[in-house]
Amino acid sequence: MGCARASRKDEAFTNSDLSDVKKWLMEEKKLEDPYLFSGKSPRRVGAGSKVLFSFEAQVFGKATAKSDVEDISFEEQEKRRQLGKCVYKHSIVFEGSTVKLLQNTVAKKKITEKLGIEFGEVFRYLTKDEYNAILRMAK
Repeated sequence: MGCARASRKDEAFTNSDLSDVKKWLMEEKKLEDPYLFSGKSPRRVGAGSKVLFSFEAQVFGKATAKSDVEDISFEEQEKRRQLGKCVYKHSIVFEGSTVKLLQNTVAKKKITEKLGIEFGEVFRYLTKDEYNAILRMAK
């Protein structure tokens, strides 16, 4: 299980707030477009993994991975670089029917205080118990 973070470094989130990111996530539900990563790859997140989404230190959504993390070809990265776009190195697709907004957002600080879970820069792998505890906090 993992917790993904939508980054302001990514094109889709430049000058965005949480409501914009929530709208984006719900569009992903319809399209099942790949979610793109520009940095470190979450290699342990594969098909069937449950993922929580966060933005600006707020956990706000969840989904189940439809695919394993895949590398984006050097050629595709180079095309994006030449077009002046963000260069992504990895992608994953989420099962559209599982993409959901949480009933309430949960501050990562509150999660750390109550559950002792520390969050890294982009990904934090969670146990099943940790994942379920965060979902209970969102109710």
